Amino acid sequence: MTASQPASVAIEAVGKRFGDGPAVLTSVTLTARPGDFIALIGPSGCGKTTLLRLLAGLTVPSAGAVTLDGVIPQQARGHLSFIFQEPTLLPWLSARRNVELPLHLQGMAKPARQAKAEELLRLVGLDSAGAQYPRELSGGMKMRVSLARALTRQPGLLLLDEPFAALDEMTRNRLNEDLLRLRAQAPFTAFFVTHSVGEAVFLSNRLFVLAANPGRVTAEIVVPFPYPRAAELRETPEYQQIVARATAMLRTSHGEPAKGGAP
Repeated sequence: MTASQPASVAIEAVGKRFGDGPAVLTSVTLTARPGDFIALIGPSGCGKTTLLRLLAGLTVPSAGAVTLDGVIPQQARGHLSFIFQEPTLLPWLSARRNVELPLHLQGMAKPARQAKAEELLRLVGLDSAGAQYPRELSGGMKMRVSLARALTRQPGLLLLDEPFAALDEMTRNRLNEDLLRLRAQAPFTAFFVTHSVGEAVFLSNRLFVLAANPGRVTAEIVVPFPYPRAAELRETPEYQQIVARATAMLRTSHGEPAKGGAP
């Protein structure tokens, strides 16, 4: 896998259980083409985060196989980045130095890594906040720093586990738009876990619905809107129709009768 080249992903008949516990995932099969933006939605406990951890090589499948550009994730870690629900910034480092950290660990010279950090902070709209510490930043600003840090690796695969869940709707929507803008400038394949159907539809070109006990894929929706996507997309009937369709499928995955609904 080449850095900054979007990855292809193959998940083939994957199952996962921890020890003698019940199956967390069973018979999960899906593929991602280079540049796909995959959204994963489903009830709590359906294994969405476990699936991301399998893709990151942080755990291994109990059955089946996961490959990134034909190799197991543990051999591709240098070409993927993981953004968690919390920004996980080091509180004793400024925003700029938090972004620099992966480059420092890679042995990049100080002038080069400082310039790269400044460039990425500018891309996420924080060029004037580089000297601030995490305690001085809002939740949205912290997540922007986390995004900038993840992009220092020029990932072929970006894994995002509900990164905007704790933010208000306006900030979340703005960060969704920023994420797509950043992806246009430095393309990557993405897997994005969310409980917001509207967010999943706005971001993705393919959306997978999972059910729980055990976790499994029950539906795929192809989202037809071309990139780039403007904020006004959310106001269109076509967008609302796909949100309603995905919501109905999500209800079915919960065992509820299928019916239309809002995100």
